Amino acid sequence: MEGGLEEGQRKKAQVLKERGNSFYVRHQFRQAIEWYTKALDANPVAYDVWTNRASTYAALRMWEEGLADAREAVRINPNWVKGHWRAGVCLVNMNQHKEAKEAFECGLRMSPHSEQIKQELRAVEEHLKTLPTSAEEAKRQGNAHFKEGNFEKAIKLYKESISLLLQDSSKEEQSMRAALLINTAECYRQVGEYEQVVETCDRAIGTGILADNRNLKVKAHLRRGLALEKLERFNKAREDFRVALELEPTNHIASTGLIRCAKANRLVGGSQ
Repeated sequence: MEGGLEEGQRKKAQVLKERGNSFYVRHQFRQAIEWYTKALDANPVAYDVWTNRASTYAALRMWEEGLADAREAVRINPNWVKGHWRAGVCLVNMNQHKEAKEAFECGLRMSPHSEQIKQELRAVEEHLKTLPTSAEEAKRQGNAHFKEGNFEKAIKLYKESISLLLQDSSKEEQSMRAALLINTAECYRQVGEYEQVVETCDRAIGTGILADNRNLKVKAHLRRGLALEKLERFNKAREDFRVALELEPTNHIASTGLIRCAKANRLVGGSQ
């Protein structure tokens, strides 16, 4: 028995894994995920299958899912080199280079002669050298990219700036964190990622610091309202526009957004 698993169940899991492999090599990744999932249902401690599914998620650029699977693999078997390597690859593509460096270093400690991991680690270290070393500098670079319309780069730099701020920071730094979140939300809005706008504005509003900063509070509710309108959640959008108008009664964006949502809501029978 393996980890309390009966022999018949283990063999079943192996068959399901091999079925997943057959789809993977044909680049039929959705089907591969389906069969790897069945294999994991049969044998949840099969760390090699967790990394197989992580690799498949990575092929679909589903980095967060791939990272979760890679981390589960190394939780089950901390010495599983492929799990650390796969986690590092996912983290690089999620622009979490410091965490990726740690993952590659873990893998390299277990497999010191792995040229693949050495190469990945060198690339991450070179990238880290190019990153700003202060939150202010990262924000400045992010603002410059925003003005040039390079919204994806701006998002990365705003996130880097946030990561450089201390968790237990001063009121001024907390205000800066909220402003960075609101800037990030606007970048997401510019590229049409409206769910991300809502999520990021939720985080900004949830900091509590906006109660003392009317300008930031107006921006957060406006941007969330505009995103909710695009997502056809008209009632929630109207709530945000109303808050913005209460804070700034002459705000044209909020007043016209409120009118649009009222009209749209009538068209859909007020169910949104």
